[in-house]
Amino acid sequence: MLFALLAAFLLRQPVTVQAIVLGLCTGLFVTTAAEAQDRTPVLSAVVLQVLGTAVVAAALFLAGLRAQRRRGSDPENADPAWLYWIYSAIWLAGIGAALYALFGGGGFKVAALSIVPLVLLAPPALQGLCLALVRTPA
Repeated sequence: MLFALLAAFLLRQPVTVQAIVLGLCTGLFVTTAAEAQDRTPVLSAVVLQVLGTAVVAAALFLAGLRAQRRRGSDPENADPAWLYWIYSAIWLAGIGAALYALFGGGGFKVAALSIVPLVLLAPPALQGLCLALVRTPA
């Protein structure tokens, strides 16, 4: 119940806010994976990696959401299934990046980049995994 409320909080935000949050989280995950073997990453390089990846991911996500809105959506199910799948895929990739950094040369110092995004994306990602596992009767 609590995860559903937290997921609804993120998913009920304006499309632009969702894209920015997902883009920044993706940027942090990609940077965590890229810097996993470096114990002391350079801050300027990390910021550029995060922002560069965030802009690309946010733009693609925003384009997908706007295309969905133009096509029209079902009023009973405002959130398309692919939206949950994207959150779940990025969240699982973030877990992989954090573990790679934690057990790699970067250690906890680099893995810590992904703690907040993992917590932030967990509710919609887990809701997406639950929706993927539950089969609807035909």
